[in-house]
Amino acid sequence: MRSLVITDSPVWTAEAEYAVSVARAELRAGALVTFVTPGARFAEAVPDARVLELPGSSPSRSPADFLAGARWLSDLVRRERFDVIHSARATAHLMAAVSAGGSAPIVHLRGGASVPGGHPANRFLYRRLTRAVIASSARVREWVIERLGLPSERVHRLLAPVDTSAFRPCGRDAELARSLGIREDAAVVMNVARLAPVKGQAVLVEAMAHVVATCPRAVLALVGEPWSGELESLRRLARRLGLESSVVFAGRRDDVPSLLGLSSVCVSSSVGSEENSRAVSEYMAAGRPVVATAVGVVPELVRDGASGLLVPPRDAAALGRAISSVLLAPDRAARMGSEGRRLAVESFSAEAFSAGLARVLESAGVAR
Repeated sequence: MRSLVITDSPVWTAEAEYAVSVARAELRAGALVTFVTPGARFAEAVPDARVLELPGSSPSRSPADFLAGARWLSDLVRRERFDVIHSARATAHLMAAVSAGGSAPIVHLRGGASVPGGHPANRFLYRRLTRAVIASSARVREWVIERLGLPSERVHRLLAPVDTSAFRPCGRDAELARSLGIREDAAVVMNVARLAPVKGQAVLVEAMAHVVATCPRAVLALVGEPWSGELESLRRLARRLGLESSVVFAGRRDDVPSLLGLSSVCVSSSVGSEENSRAVSEYMAAGRPVVATAVGVVPELVRDGASGLLVPPRDAAALGRAISSVLLAPDRAARMGSEGRRLAVESFSAEAFSAGLARVLESAGVAR
């Protein structure tokens, strides 16, 4: 099978990550994959694919870049006989439809937190020019069905995969803990996300005041690259709450699987978005109990009370109580972690994603 995967994003977005996941799945199935993107940032992510660069760097913002990209894609599609074209993000979707001319079925990858526009042109693009849609969550799937009028059998929810071989249960690395200034007997509350307001770390720091009151050994480890000003803002908040010694700022790290082995509980405190929550998937694959805000796709990943606990966003008290309840019940926490690992392998491993993609392509009439 010859597969063309197009994204208009030069950076890692939820949709671009889905595009990479599709390319990897099709490569594992023996397909010849051509990955097209502005810039070559994704070349390392799909090393066995042919990665080509669009002629324009900003097709979503520049009409000239869009037209140049569409002409270039038309020539590519005309020269090569693709069996399927995957598009990720709105501009890539339109570019694929303009360029393909019906020569190959289009399967569009729809993610993100925005509701699709229901205007006639968009409805025509989805209903007449797109064979199938892959949605990142049940909410996105319903948006596509309701706003664009697609038959439900053409819209498929397919959870983003996680590497369950890299993220797996592991023990605590005492030397790693010492390098971060985490004492040996600490109960580590782990949060892996960029430090940004939408990720809710300020709410999480406030929640730690409740946690430390019931579990004095608790330490919050914030792992992620800070946005401008956010690091100092969180440091000031920790000082004001008297939590300087209970919050560790680890910065951006490349050893996240080992870091998760330090944790007693992992937390997603986001106040919005999370249409593709890679961190929660990784927590579960690592066999850690999860406490998370019920936003985006998270309630589809975490089974409340079984693999973790769900709380409302922006509610520091509820978040703190949930974290404390996990820390104070280690046997329950272990059961949650084991159930999370089972669900990760069963529902959003690379193998599960590949099987789901195969079903989507079969329903779209694409021979593999």
